Amino acid sequence: MWHESCSESILIALPSFVCKGDELALDFDQWHLVAVNNFRSELTADKLFMPDAISGSLPELARVGSKHWTDDAVRKSTEWQAIRALAAAALSSFGWPIEVPPSHADEYVGSEALRDRDRDIG
Repeated sequence: MWHESCSESILIALPSFVCKGDELALDFDQWHLVAVNNFRSELTADKLFMPDAISGSLPELARVGSKHWTDDAVRKSTEWQAIRALAAAALSSFGWPIEVPPSHADEYVGSEALRDRDRDIG
């Protein structure tokens, strides 16, 4: 099961200038859509169920308010604990290990880089 320490590793992998809970949700949503749109016919019902359940849980977090998108909420809230449990079950249904995914923090562009770009262009 993903515990708070795994959440911390995932949060550290994201740059400080992003809303990390939002980035986790956006990243999941993107890859969930890619997997379903490209491989639905190859996925069994049990392999679709857990990711679909995660996908259904994320809008509920947005509906109930911004308090669920803080780093602390991602670490400790019961809502994010439930999402981590669903994620662990989804990984297990595919026979994949429960591990922290690789960081792609280098793909984010912070405000300083944008200011430098705008200065160079302007």
